[in-house]
Amino acid sequence: MHKRLLESFVAVYRSGSLVEAAERLNISQSALSRRITEFQHRLGLPLFEPSGRGMVATSDAHDLLPLASAALEGIARLEAAARVNSVQPAVHITVAATAHTIETVVAPRIADVVQSRPNVRIGVIEANGVEIENLVLSGEASMGITGRPRYDTGLVYHQIVRLDILAASPTPFTASERRHGIDLRTLSERDLLVLDRGYQSRLTLDAALRLLSLSPSIRHEGGSGTVILALARAGLGTAVIPATTQTDLPTAKIIANGIVLGMDLAAIWDPALRWRTEVEQFAEAMRASFTRKRSRRG
Repeated sequence: MHKRLLESFVAVYRSGSLVEAAERLNISQSALSRRITEFQHRLGLPLFEPSGRGMVATSDAHDLLPLASAALEGIARLEAAARVNSVQPAVHITVAATAHTIETVVAPRIADVVQSRPNVRIGVIEANGVEIENLVLSGEASMGITGRPRYDTGLVYHQIVRLDILAASPTPFTASERRHGIDLRTLSERDLLVLDRGYQSRLTLDAALRLLSLSPSIRHEGGSGTVILALARAGLGTAVIPATTQTDLPTAKIIANGIVLGMDLAAIWDPALRWRTEVEQFAEAMRASFTRKRSRRG
């Protein structure tokens, strides 16, 4: 089965629109419609139903998406292998991530990758955490650094690190809290300084608070870890930050129902991405960096 039929199916499935999918694939709407018709004819299955100005995927389409994504992934690997001994073209990778993640996770690895692969150019898009997946799905970003993608997107993910969520405060933690963590119920008795809901760490915190039916006093909600740490240092409250945030304040892990509060940080991308090999290498470079840091601390 031709690659373009698989790409067309995945594009229409994700966008829910022939118009948007045709723009993404840079072909006419009529050409895309013919591809979808041919794909359905070859499979003998109805994959989409018109709905207003859009297209609604059928149950057969839902079942086929993971298989189509896996097939495109295999094709991408085959194409990458064929390029190994050829002249390497210029590769442009755009990474979507929050400003904090770009600063602490992405930027430190850019120089290493570019030095080892001179043909690779890496750019970044600062984005709200909840926007990152959509930037990858739309093709505006080659890769996103965020949590695991939804299953129905067909995106590939590569876990980079499991990050603890920390409390940081000039007010001393007890010896037990420093060693074992501070219970979320105890932490909720303090005034809190938190990141806004564009950050996965905040969404994780909110979920834990709802689970335990807790309503702490939020003194400040912002988009910068540096700002909430400065406010904590000034005595306005206790900052809640992901473990990648550098601080000289005393910190403690946050415990909810006996479990350390944390989040999976992952690289996500489209399996049909042309520069799949280079994106994988960049994701692996970030993962290896965290592994080395933890080994040194151990």
